[in-house]
Amino acid sequence: MPFYRYRCKQCGSIFKLLQENGNGSPAVCPNCGSQATRRLLPRIGVIYKGSGYYTTDYRSKSKEKTTPTSKAEE
Repeated sequence: MPFYRYRCKQCGSIFKLLQENGNGSPAVCPNCGSQATRRLLPRIGVIYKGSGYYTTDYRSKSKEKTTPTSKAEE
């Protein structure tokens, strides 16, 4: 059984509720007891590993990084 996050429309509190999948019963706010609740979208975590997503996947080889020269080298 998954946890679902809800927000109460009356008091604005956010709470989690353990429900069976497909259970159509309305959620009741534990703070004020209201049934005027709305289920929130699940949070999804993304983890990027390595030296970076942009540098390894979409950077073209013709655009190499250039290092700025200092005035002492000129």
